Amino acid sequence: MNKSKDCLMNKFNEWLAGLIDGDGCFQLSKKGYASLEITMELRDKHCLFLIKNKFGGSIKIKNNVNFLRYRLHHKEGIINMITSINGLIRNPIRILQLSRLCEKYKLELINPVPLKYNNAWLSGLLDSDGSVYLNEQSVQICISITQKNKLILDILVNLYGGCIYINSKTQSFKWIVFNKKEVINLLNNYFNEYDLKSKKWKRINLIPYIYDCFSNSGHKLSSETVYGKIWIKLKKKWDEYN
Repeated sequence: MNKSKDCLMNKFNEWLAGLIDGDGCFQLSKKGYASLEITMELRDKHCLFLIKNKFGGSIKIKNNVNFLRYRLHHKEGIINMITSINGLIRNPIRILQLSRLCEKYKLELINPVPLKYNNAWLSGLLDSDGSVYLNEQSVQICISITQKNKLILDILVNLYGGCIYINSKTQSFKWIVFNKKEVINLLNNYFNEYDLKSKKWKRINLIPYIYDCFSNSGHKLSSETVYGKIWIKLKKKWDEYN
């Protein structure tokens, strides 16, 4: 039982580190006040409440009503947070931010070990900076993550496949998996063990049915046919995320 609890705790902390690497920010004010902030869309409030239930803190609607901000600033919660994710953070910017808090509380900053396939960090990063979308014209489902730092994404290519594109307009990099074999491999070997906690999880669950409908040309058939009807229902569920 203890081993099972430890495993669940480790998975949660790995997921949390990925989420923070994407949408989080460690701050230390000029007056020495430490805090952690995570901003997510309103539809993904479940993620923030999971964190609040474990560490405390507050959740408030930002100026834009579509976004929520989680904030943790009391000492006990911050130290508990640092202890939980220390050594799991991989974003260089976030590591630098975390180092300032470790210095304040006289804690040793632990450098991350090389990422392995079986780690919930990817699911956390997908929940924060990821996208799951389909292209009806090319008959492809795409799973992607956008980051300013290419080094973070290079790790994903080596472990999970996919490739990286440069977006010169936003000065960012996008890791993307669209090859059907690689997507199915992620479904069977990764997401079955490390599920997402955001609304994107609904789309992940629909992928096998979308592929089945694609293979039977449901997206091209009349709504009066069996697969045409199935496609309309699947598209409605898929678009509910938006």
